[in-house]
Amino acid sequence: MRKYWPAVLLVAVAAGIPTRVIAQEQAGAKAAATVEAAVGTAIADRALTGAGDSFKADAGTLYCFSKVYNAADSEIEHVWYKGDTEMGRVKLKVGGSPWRTHSSKKLGENPAGDWRCDVVQDGKVLQSVKFKVE
Repeated sequence: MRKYWPAVLLVAVAAGIPTRVIAQEQAGAKAAATVEAAVGTAIADRALTGAGDSFKADAGTLYCFSKVYNAADSEIEHVWYKGDTEMGRVKLKVGGSPWRTHSSKKLGENPAGDWRCDVVQDGKVLQSVKFKVE
């Protein structure tokens, strides 16, 4: 048995190599970007205030605030919609993880209706925040 020991050891080591390679590839895989987002009436002390899902037409300007995870050194977009009509698009830098950022949208004349702000990265909607202006 002693003269076969090196061969058994070699087979055992060789069998473990694919397992280690797969584990390293999985560990190196980048987690998908995720986001928490909300719409409100102001930004104060780097946080959203006046968050809600319904706003008065005289609010003037609304803000979409996003906290982004797993997207360091990239960009996202806030895409504002009234109904199905795109009303604005803002590119935002993501410098770290987590990263807080925001955009604003002036509502303009006749703002009443169903709105949403989509948080988009590389053409994929990460989160959609729906709200109503009355």
